[in-house]
Amino acid sequence: MQPILTAAEMRCADERTVNRGLTATRLMERAARNALRYLMQNFDTSLVLFLCGGGNNGGDGVAMARLFAEQGGVCRLCYLGKLTEQGAPDPRAMSKECAYQFSLLPPQIPIISYPDLKDVTVAVDAMLGIGLSRPLSSPFVEAIAALAKSGVPVLSIDIPTGVCADSGMLHGCAVRATKTLAIAAKKRGHVLYPGLSLCGSVEVTDIGIEVESANAFLLERTDLDTLPKRPERSHKGTFGRILTIGGSIGMSGAALLAAKAAYRAGAGLVEIFTPYENREIYQIALPEAVLTLYSADRAREALADALRRADAVAIGMGLSVSETAKELVRTALELTTVPLVVDADALNAIAADPALLALLYARTAPTVLTPHLGEMSRLAGKSVAELMRDLPEHARSFAAASGTVTVLKDARTVISDGKCCYLNPFGNNGMSTAGSGDVLAGTIAALAATELPLDAAVHGVLVHALAGDAAAKRRGRHGLMASDIIDGICEILD
Repeated sequence: MQPILTAAEMRCADERTVNRGLTATRLMERAARNALRYLMQNFDTSLVLFLCGGGNNGGDGVAMARLFAEQGGVCRLCYLGKLTEQGAPDPRAMSKECAYQFSLLPPQIPIISYPDLKDVTVAVDAMLGIGLSRPLSSPFVEAIAALAKSGVPVLSIDIPTGVCADSGMLHGCAVRATKTLAIAAKKRGHVLYPGLSLCGSVEVTDIGIEVESANAFLLERTDLDTLPKRPERSHKGTFGRILTIGGSIGMSGAALLAAKAAYRAGAGLVEIFTPYENREIYQIALPEAVLTLYSADRAREALADALRRADAVAIGMGLSVSETAKELVRTALELTTVPLVVDADALNAIAADPALLALLYARTAPTVLTPHLGEMSRLAGKSVAELMRDLPEHARSFAAASGTVTVLKDARTVISDGKCCYLNPFGNNGMSTAGSGDVLAGTIAALAATELPLDAAVHGVLVHALAGDAAAKRRGRHGLMASDIIDGICEILD
């Protein structure tokens, strides 16, 4: 896992490093040297335009320009901060480090106040960095528009100007970078939409800042190495009995996908709890499953009996929102003592019924929720637009309040236990298809039989996303189906 920092966490790490004896000037020089090396390795540097603000991000850009000129490079420096009455950059309106870097500039570097992009082969965006917390204003808006119109490749230092480092949201408008060089660590804005789509390829440069703590982490493929190993001497009971509760009449496919995914994710035995009317469907489609069939008048008693056999439970996939479905959700919340994965219609039932929501909050047994943005909106009483402004914080705060592990599903899914957040960078738009969430619920439930709930959620999301990527590689994204993702699980966990 890679640590993913907020702007405040980055500043704290910076301050700790300075307090331990590595001066701010040394850090800026290192950042500038590393960034210049990266620039020269990845771009045509025949004529470079450095766009700089008056803060430390601008200081990085000014230092880069000086070092580039010292090596014989040809460049211009566009300063977008406050000017003196004579039209020169005003050091009184700069950070201390930025002003110091301006004092070192050689006279042959032309300083301009509007981006002249004629004949420029690459632009360096060092305008504002991660410190921006309000909508952009002139002259930054005009500079961003000029960059966009020119089509010149852009290297952004730390983060594209206009992208919020904490949420990935835009402060009005933003630079569209060709590449971004993150200082010391990635920020949340690098991996969350819409900022993600403006960063280009992102690399991290180490300048000696020690990142000792973080509250968010970016998942990596190697995190699958921590999955429990399957012992050679084993039987089906070793890997857990999973109970899936769903598949109402006319919606049998959802529970079927969850059950198949649970088997592919390593479950020893999967039991499907479903109405009598679905018996033939499941016996033909998944003969490996055990069926527990119920009628509406004896649903609670039948489920109570099935729950006693389970090592992990998933509920909600195609369950419907009938009165019987609500009774099943109530029973599961009250009686399940093993890990419970709550998905789809079960989430909708809970959101619509304060008594069920109270039962969720009162649970002491491990619970994993898997809402997409619409379901989370109903659960948390917040608009989708509000949730999208800060996915990690909304996932964290709801997990903390409800005592659950919350898997907030989006193009960049966030998992939280109320303390830390884990962001998934894998997956693809082909997975935006019916049944994909059911596959995830079954995968997490299978892993929860042998792992702690947070580990099962993290590994489940990672397996699901990588399986989707494997399926897309094999079949293409356009017509990808949920069953293709299930087949991809075998490739990932082989």
